[in-house]
Amino acid sequence: MVRRILVVGGLAAGPSAASKAARTDPSAEVVLFEQGESVSYGVCEIPYHISGEVKAEDLSPFSPDKLRTTRRIDARTLHRVEEIQANRRILLVRNLKDGTTAREKFDRLIIATGSRPKRLGFEGEDARNVFRVKALDEAFALRKFIAQEHPATAVIVGGGYIGMEMADALRTLGIDVTVLHNASLPMKGLERETREQIRAELEKNGVRFVGMAGTAGFVRGREQKVTHVLTGDGTFEAGLVVVAIGVEPNTELARAAGIRTGVSGGIKTDQRQQTSVDNIYAAGDCCEVRNLVSGRQAYIPLATIASKAGWTAGENAAGGNAVFRGAIRAIAVRVFGLEVALVGLCEEDAREAGFDPVAETITGWSRVAAMPGSRRLTVRLVAERKSGRILGASVTGADGAVLRANTLAVAIQQKVTVAEMQQWDLAYSPPFTPLWDPLLVAANAMQKKLKGP
Repeated sequence: MVRRILVVGGLAAGPSAASKAARTDPSAEVVLFEQGESVSYGVCEIPYHISGEVKAEDLSPFSPDKLRTTRRIDARTLHRVEEIQANRRILLVRNLKDGTTAREKFDRLIIATGSRPKRLGFEGEDARNVFRVKALDEAFALRKFIAQEHPATAVIVGGGYIGMEMADALRTLGIDVTVLHNASLPMKGLERETREQIRAELEKNGVRFVGMAGTAGFVRGREQKVTHVLTGDGTFEAGLVVVAIGVEPNTELARAAGIRTGVSGGIKTDQRQQTSVDNIYAAGDCCEVRNLVSGRQAYIPLATIASKAGWTAGENAAGGNAVFRGAIRAIAVRVFGLEVALVGLCEEDAREAGFDPVAETITGWSRVAAMPGSRRLTVRLVAERKSGRILGASVTGADGAVLRANTLAVAIQQKVTVAEMQQWDLAYSPPFTPLWDPLLVAANAMQKKLKGP
């Protein structure tokens, strides 16, 4: 009997799950439904497409036709799943091209409905010069708007990762940018020193950062466009507006089918990505995930996690026995000339998770100081006071920050202690790293702090 596996969602987790299912059971019929026109495109690359660094054709490595021919996946775009009848193992699917509906039978189902941008809830939020950075059609619309209307000013509502990337992209295009944020410093979740560096980098590159600025509304003018953004501290002119206040899990379809969600609002799954309903799996930004450092369930909407969880769901839906244990949260962003990376828990998060954390910050050179291209690099470690276990780190600098953060990400996952980190045998080569790499310098400084006076 041929196993029929249906996948709902075609961005990151969905195609990964479908591909893994087709490889695990070559005899299975794998069908993927996506309500948009495109599948498997890079959301993270969108700000770099806006700036002109990434071409449009490079955003979508897989077309529906390519998924069919190379992966044996029946990818149906412009098909919206409107209902999951879990007990009957049926999906109600609407063909958005002609409006017809069909009932699709499944043996196994994988939900990968992703996330959606949070909304401000103000009148004017759907004006034609207000954009979000979440979908390919939105990216193309923003590029077209800039090319045709040449806005001189932009207001970005939100000082998180997307807000930073869009500030960089729009300044690259010569637009005057103001970032409005509801906290005093950008990018919550990082240590204060790092956030101050980011604010300085923004200001250095001509971005006006306004902290503690709660957005109160929009002023609309002619042509259905927002002309100003209102806050409690003033009014800011806007030729275009980017709303980047985060995302939330898209779980309506799952909840209507009786599938449980967790404390974060995302779908609850076990380590096999099985939901609370038999034969239904879920993966990606619609799900919560176990934080491997804190041991708690969390909402961490990252493509890296979505793809790995998708692989797990796909293999198990096809009869395998894969496990996805969770993630530590590893995030990196470029803010103009600055690389910023966060892995694991910051000091505040560690304390909230019940640890007794100790933090230490050092500044070193990315390469031998005399070498061309060497830049100052800041490493902040967070460790558990009693055991010395590394709980998290942030690395910031203009050269080599993200790769060093990746090294620390492995250490955190392996529960390495500061004492063990001191003994790391790292490469030394003047064009790439100094004799005492900043990671070793950080470990030595932290060990002294742990031992006390």
